[in-house]
Amino acid sequence: MKKIIITESQYLRIRKSLLESKLRSYVFDWDDNILRMPTKVNMEKNENGNWVPVKVTTEEFAHFRSDPNYRLVSDSFKDFRDNKSFLVDAEKAIHNNSFAPSYKKFIEALTYASHFAINTARGHSPETLKKGVKLFIKMVLDENQKRTMFNNIKKELPSSLTKELNFSQLVDLYLDERGEFYPVSSEEFGKEFGLEVSGGAANPEHAKKVAIEDFVKKLLDAVKKHMVNNKYKKISLGFSDDDKKNVKAAEDFVRDELSKMYPEVHFVIYDTSEGGKRKIVIEKE
Repeated sequence: MKKIIITESQYLRIRKSLLESKLRSYVFDWDDNILRMPTKVNMEKNENGNWVPVKVTTEEFAHFRSDPNYRLVSDSFKDFRDNKSFLVDAEKAIHNNSFAPSYKKFIEALTYASHFAINTARGHSPETLKKGVKLFIKMVLDENQKRTMFNNIKKELPSSLTKELNFSQLVDLYLDERGEFYPVSSEEFGKEFGLEVSGGAANPEHAKKVAIEDFVKKLLDAVKKHMVNNKYKKISLGFSDDDKKNVKAAEDFVRDELSKMYPEVHFVIYDTSEGGKRKIVIEKE
């Protein structure tokens, strides 16, 4: 096999060209995937036959929800529906540098002005999730990253929309045009997709699949409407979640259904349940 040696600058140019020819999109879970939020789940634990109230982290809940020694109570997810609590807890997590495995990939998605979705079992309003992302941009991105994001939004969105907008206005436009927000146990989500969401935070696997499929449809509609000039040669979608049940449900759904419905999309799933990132590439048949 013949070796071809290239310089670092040549490699960077080739890599940049390849990246720019691929439309990269992402679906992110929020808790313990982007941020380790201080929000607690109210549960009861069986201690020698007595059920004792306990508060558990979202990371613990991902394990305990299948443990018969733990059970949910009527107000288990109270703080996962309160809009004000979400923004307060997000600010605390960022202030304490409580970042989770996919936060750097989230920064990359934002700075490249990529299409993205937040797909969470929380029950806040979609608008509250959007405000959380704006808070993340404000507090986490450094000035160079904000400058890059500014330039990429101007590059990616029509000039008729971006002309004379400042950074804050461009962020609002970008989140409206390329961000989707799926709080799958919220009333808004239930009404939009005709789902019962009262217990959605306890078993969000099905609702999260509904959200992923909706995002893929909207992504491809956007491509058809705004990118008909063959700007992108490939479309990739990455999904990351820290809950093993959600990861397995998404993997099966993508392999058995979505990859056949949308063969033009390259699907990659990231399992962040162990604190790192296990990459699962869905191979085409």
